[in-house]
Amino acid sequence: MENESRFILLDRNSSKIRHINLSLPKIFIGLLVITFLIVTSLKISTEMMIKLNQNSKIAQLEKTNKLLEKQIFQMTEKLKIVRSQIDQIEQYDDQLRSQLDIPPLDADVRKVGIGGSDIDNFNDLELENLDLRTTIANNQTILDRLDREIKLESNSYKLLLVTAERKEDSLRYLPAIKPVPNGRLTDGFGVRRHPILKRLMPHHGIDLAAKRGTPILATADGYIIFTGRNGGYGKFVSIKHKYGFVTKYGHLQKIYVRRGQFVKRGDKIGEVGNTGLSTAPHLHYEVHYKGKPINPVNYYFSDIKFN
Repeated sequence: MENESRFILLDRNSSKIRHINLSLPKIFIGLLVITFLIVTSLKISTEMMIKLNQNSKIAQLEKTNKLLEKQIFQMTEKLKIVRSQIDQIEQYDDQLRSQLDIPPLDADVRKVGIGGSDIDNFNDLELENLDLRTTIANNQTILDRLDREIKLESNSYKLLLVTAERKEDSLRYLPAIKPVPNGRLTDGFGVRRHPILKRLMPHHGIDLAAKRGTPILATADGYIIFTGRNGGYGKFVSIKHKYGFVTKYGHLQKIYVRRGQFVKRGDKIGEVGNTGLSTAPHLHYEVHYKGKPINPVNYYFSDIKFN
């Protein structure tokens, strides 16, 4: 037949000859079938490889997701610890403010509120676990608030530090000790009958009896503005302190300081004597505030001692 191909098959064992006749359409159909089988096999193989690859990626993502969940849980726990520490700092802040006579921070101020929300920024996160995405957003919100609270407490601490330094500075210049620690009060502040002039006169200070030569201490930090004899005060020393205070020391036997010298509380400025209008060794001590004499007893504390 025309348009046919003949294949001769020779069997070596039986010496038989077989003839196979194939027409072109049959060959074409056979090639199509073979091509189809090959393509189908390749497609199935490719799909299997893609599926295996996807399964591997999914397994890796699941592993990464679990690790991320663990890390976020640890972050959440650390945030709780930081939250408790900041609460403790706020308590200390309130205590210090109370001790320094500073009003406490208002509760609304401590909320450090701001407008808007950062949660929407996490809507684009490629996380299948919605709870995990919500946890991340909440943690970010907490972190932002903690950051603002830390800044608030930092500024508060700076204010407390400045205030404490000012308080400490103020106390240094406050006449807060007895000029003769073991001196015995023999005459108080106010109107009295002068022991020598024998008439009623204002007594602008107090008298502290002590042995001749007993050291006299500066009662606060300040500058010496007068040394020498001063009428009925005899040998006399005057010290100018900050914030309007001036202290005066009369009837001294010896003076250890000079005019213009800076002295600190507890420094020895002289010795108890009996100079001027005095009947026995003692120290006449005055405290003036903004030009007016005030009772020194209201300013010194007997339990404060200096070596």
